[in-house]
Order: sequence, then C-alpha cells, then structure tokens
Amino acid sequence: MQNADFEQSTSGYLVPTTYGQKAFMPNPLPPNIDLGKVALSLGEAGQRLGELKGACRRLINPYILIRPLQRLEAQTSSAMEDTHTTADELVVTEAGIARTPSNEAREVNNYITALSHSVRALDKLPISGRLLKQAHARLLTNVTRERGADKQPGEYARDQNMIGARLLRDPAERLASARFIPPPPALKQEAMAALEAYINRENAPKAGFLIDLALVHYQFETIHPFGDGNGRIGRMLLSLMPVATHVLDMPVLYMSPELEDRKSDYIDLMYRVSSQGRWEEWIEFFLNTLCLSCERTIRTIDQVLELHERYHREARAVSRSNNIGLLVDMLFETPAVQVSDVVKRVGITDAAARNLLRQLIEIGVLHESLNFYPTAWIAAELIAVSRP
Repeated sequence: MQNADFEQSTSGYLVPTTYGQKAFMPNPLPPNIDLGKVALSLGEAGQRLGELKGACRRLINPYILIRPLQRLEAQTSSAMEDTHTTADELVVTEAGIARTPSNEAREVNNYITALSHSVRALDKLPISGRLLKQAHARLLTNVTRERGADKQPGEYARDQNMIGARLLRDPAERLASARFIPPPPALKQEAMAALEAYINRENAPKAGFLIDLALVHYQFETIHPFGDGNGRIGRMLLSLMPVATHVLDMPVLYMSPELEDRKSDYIDLMYRVSSQGRWEEWIEFFLNTLCLSCERTIRTIDQVLELHERYHREARAVSRSNNIGLLVDMLFETPAVQVSDVVKRVGITDAAARNLLRQLIEIGVLHESLNFYPTAWIAAELIAVSRP
C-alpha cells in the first residue's frame, strides 16, 4: 500500500500492522460533507426510490418479483468477485434439481440463501454484527478452500486481510504489494461496533437515509471485517437497510448489476475517499448508480407483471382447473420444477401434475428437459428475467 496516499487523509489514519506495514483505519461516521454538491443527485435518487416503492405496490404477490431480482443480484455481486454462473444453472441449483451443481453455482446460490435469511431475520434483529455474521456463515457454506472455506465463516477475520494484492508466495511480500490494507483484526471489532451504533442510532433523519446508505457501504467495505466475502456482504447491506428502516416495504433495491458495469469507478472512488477525503464524488456516484438500479427494477416489475398476466390468461384458455393458476404462480418463484414439486406444492396427484405441465408446454410457458433425472420442466422466458 502506498502509505503516502493516506498520510493527509481526513477520512481516517494509518495504524501499524504485521510485517512492518501500515493499515488504514477509517474515522467513525459521519464525516463532514458539503451537501450542496450532491443536492441535485440526492433529490433525483429520492424521487427514483419513491417511484420504485410505488411500482412495488402494483404487485399482489411480491415474491413473483423478488426471486428474479435476487437471482440477478446474486449473479452480478458474485461476478464482481470472479465467481460466474449462468441464470439457467443457478435456477436448477436453487431448485435442487442439479444433482452435481458446479462450485460456482453453489456459491452463487449461497448468496440467495444468505440474503433471504437476512431479510427474514430483520423481524427479530437490527442491522448488526450478529445479522451480518449469520449471512456470512451462509454465504461460505460448502464452498471450496479457494473460495473461502478456510476464512472463518460467520466470524470476523483473525488475520490481516488485504485488497488488490499480488499472488505471491511470501506473505510479507504479498501484503506489501496490496493496493489497500484494511484495519488489523484487533481494530476491526471496534470499527464494526462504531458502524453498528451509527446505523442504529436514535432519531436518524429519514431525509438523510440515502446519504447514510452511501456512507455505510463505504465504511463497511473499508473495514473489510471478514476474511472473504466482504464485497458481497457489503452489497447485501444495500438491500437490507431500506427494509430495516422502512424506507421500502420489501427488499427490491439491488445495486450490484449497475455497480458491476461501473466496477473500476466503484473501487477507485472508495479509494479516493480513504486517501483524499473526497466524499462528495463517492456520494454523487453512489446516488447516480442507485437511480439506474431503481429504473432497471421498475422495468423488471413491468416485465414480470406482463408475463404473469399473460401466462394466467393463456393458462385459463387451455384449462378450467384453478390448479393451473397455482402452478403458474409457483413458476415465478421456482422456474424449474419436477413432478414431485408440483404434487407437493399444489396438492394434486402425480397424473394431475403431469397434465398441468403438459398444458403449459402447449402454450409455450414450459419446455421439458431430459437432461435431469427425474425430468425437469423449465420456464425459459422467466429465467431470462434473471439474466445479466
């Protein structure tokens, strides 16, 4: 790490760490910000978030939207950490249809599991170290050693971690080559406790929520509390905080697709906050990215609602059974099914389930895939909603 870049920083200070290196310790939030410089972007982001909240109220069943959004978020957030899978592979892994899912698909599916669990946990827990540790443990469940199995899942890092280091054998040389060195383990707990207190402070003004979102995301990524998975947990926070603060009624703010498209700027601007205290540039970027995320999600809502309406209309044209509508709704949550899934979920016989599946094949909602045993039925058009 280039220590000279941080010696005049107003955002934090250098502290000693292992092998004679220095690490960066961020100051507690909040910093001094010139809100006038971000006022226009703040106003636009607030408007877009309001439009997203309004669009969600058109959904009778929010889960027909949330699952496709979560799959896209999981894919793109993981892709930023060089873990790649396809929407098709992710869907069959999530549904438990893939007998031997790839390590990548299993890891990306862990993101969905961790995110879904965290949303449910908000009923009992605030945004806290405990909540994030639970998410981290699920994120790293059954992953390979190379992908973090040895990085203390569910615990803060016990060793000094680093960002942008070269893959060198000698640990001292590897640390010295890092672009950025987060706080040492002894200070991470202190920094995370301060961040948790800031997030949950009393009488936090709702008008400043979007600024808080940008500040908290930077602070978490800078502290880098876990041995691995910090980027994904940090971006998960962006989905959880609006729900925890009741800014949004459901978890629909997923920013990873847009952040992945702007990854270099995303990383560089957070670095400039640490090294030069350039908060306003980071906040401006964050708010603009949030606007793009809201616009994309509103388009997705329109697409999902159109598909939902069309599928129900076409299904009613080929069947008088109410069960076919239940199966259509099921597909929006799980667009890859087997007969046993339909039997259990809809509560019908094997023969009746096969008949419903055949009818949905006739109208083009499903296609039969013999690549799995037992046979799977795939809703390809629905899966496409989750494609990056």
